Amino acid sequence: MFAKTITAITAAKTVRLFLRIFGGGATAAPGLIAERIDPTILSRLTFRLPKKVIITGTNGKTTTSRILSTILSFNGIKTIHNREGSNLTRGIVSTLIEKSNLLASSEADIGVFEVDEATLPEAVSKINPDVIVINNLFRDQLDRYGEVDKIYKRWSEVLVGLPSNTTIILNSDDPSVAELGNSTKAKTLYFGIEDEKMSLLRLPHASDFISCLSCGYELKFDHIYLSHLGKYLCNNCGLKRPKPTYFAHSIKFLGSEGSVAKINTPQGRFDISAQIPGLYNLYNIIAAVTAAISLGIKVENIEKSLRDYKSAFGRAEKLEINGKSIFVFLAKNPTGFNEVIRTVFWDKERKNVFLIINDLIADGTDVSWLWDVDFELLKHKVDQVWVSGLRAADMSLRLKYADIAVDSSNVNEDIEESLEQALKKLKTGETLYIFPTYTALLNLQKILRSKKVTGAFWEN
Repeated sequence: MFAKTITAITAAKTVRLFLRIFGGGATAAPGLIAERIDPTILSRLTFRLPKKVIITGTNGKTTTSRILSTILSFNGIKTIHNREGSNLTRGIVSTLIEKSNLLASSEADIGVFEVDEATLPEAVSKINPDVIVINNLFRDQLDRYGEVDKIYKRWSEVLVGLPSNTTIILNSDDPSVAELGNSTKAKTLYFGIEDEKMSLLRLPHASDFISCLSCGYELKFDHIYLSHLGKYLCNNCGLKRPKPTYFAHSIKFLGSEGSVAKINTPQGRFDISAQIPGLYNLYNIIAAVTAAISLGIKVENIEKSLRDYKSAFGRAEKLEINGKSIFVFLAKNPTGFNEVIRTVFWDKERKNVFLIINDLIADGTDVSWLWDVDFELLKHKVDQVWVSGLRAADMSLRLKYADIAVDSSNVNEDIEESLEQALKKLKTGETLYIFPTYTALLNLQKILRSKKVTGAFWEN
């Protein structure tokens, strides 16, 4: 059996070498081939790792895993991390093989693995993690995942079987995630927001869990932070939000440039000045901080390691091209898009916007979710608008119904042509805010890479 493992690793390393020579990322194919040769390869590659962390959720898993990996590396801990964001088991295997020798061992102290929400059951059974972080649960790619209750059921079945020496880190503000802590023997830690000033006036249209998961009664929200995340209570059965022991408060937004906040933990308090904007990114930071502390990192060292953290490509990254600024915000589902809108349009300044909508498998082939995004909030807040991608016409129609005028000459399925047009119309010093879906983000990165503006996604 071990000969099969060596064969799998050798084949995967060879494939990776050839793909890189010819300009490919090699983030998934080597792992896919290795799994075909040896179905036990993931378990074998992770068996000798001293510590293993899995991070999952609908939104924020890439950023959370990167922040945690940054904290660990800053503190001298050798870390294996599927940094490129390839989060199916094949992607994790590809990363492990890159860092391992032919005998399936590496010099790493810990593995930090971003895991696709639907892949969590398989990943947990094969990796046997010490820590599991669950950020949130929202609608995403309905054609692939089905409704959110299907994912919730899968997660619940996984956590029920965890041993008591596993630590699970849950978002206390998300009813669907916090409830998972009630049916497991694992040690449970909760993180969240404690800042009434951040509360929305009402539940957004794109809210997925507004009924009690225990009795079905409608939840009462005292504070709503985003989507269905907030302080909630069921007046029928008494289910309520668990009080987080790791939380952010005294939050101040700095628009697209970031935010400042205070972080409270049982091990101490500290201030952060985050270069990644939005309340959703504060959730990601708190989740990573909680995981780092659970792994033994001291609070003062966490504070230092967060100072210079910069976002990944497409996660509120700022770029410069020909004297003009570009901000790129991945927007792949209603809640994510709504929070991007909330973050970018926090002030009264009108913005130039470029929306890129694709409908490939990785995006979700059903684009009806666009009608659940609150584009109406952009009325009177946008200056020039460009629309591109495979479903440019659908996006343009959605904006029309939001009473946002889009010049027909600014609607073009060709992303590169549309980007060129937008940049030509912008004046020096102006900013373009780009909102792509997932595959559109990859297309955009290739275009910007050809212009020497950014590197390939596997280098970022």
